[in-house]
Amino acid sequence: MIARFKRNHSNDRGAALVEFAFIAPLLILLVLGIIEFSWYLGNNLDVRHGAREGARLAAVDADTTGAMVTTVCDSMDFASGQIVIFEDPGVVGDEATVTVRINPYDSLTGFMDPFVPNDIETTVSIRVEQDSNWATNGPGGATCP
Repeated sequence: MIARFKRNHSNDRGAALVEFAFIAPLLILLVLGIIEFSWYLGNNLDVRHGAREGARLAAVDADTTGAMVTTVCDSMDFASGQIVIFEDPGVVGDEATVTVRINPYDSLTGFMDPFVPNDIETTVSIRVEQDSNWATNGPGGATCP
């Protein structure tokens, strides 16, 4: 006859709770890191979209510099504080440069602040297709309202 031993589980009480207590902070850090990094990447894409929109406007000579800054600011999902800079190429065929910058970058939770840059900046260059009247109205840029 095979002897069966009854296991005494009284020594294992609370082991799952202790193991969870060790693992839970790591899981929370991982989830917060994923959320914060996703927020940063989304904002980075939004700034890139604004810079591309500004470059398109500069290439086809859409309007004055002020109106172009307003259009760029409206194309981004931020409340305010973006800096939009237009650099005039001078002649048709050269490249106009548009820079959009957010400084300082406001993180969602503050959890990843030591690991991500304090600002987000994107520069886009595009070949100018028409004489740039916006440059005669004062090249440069402005801060979004």
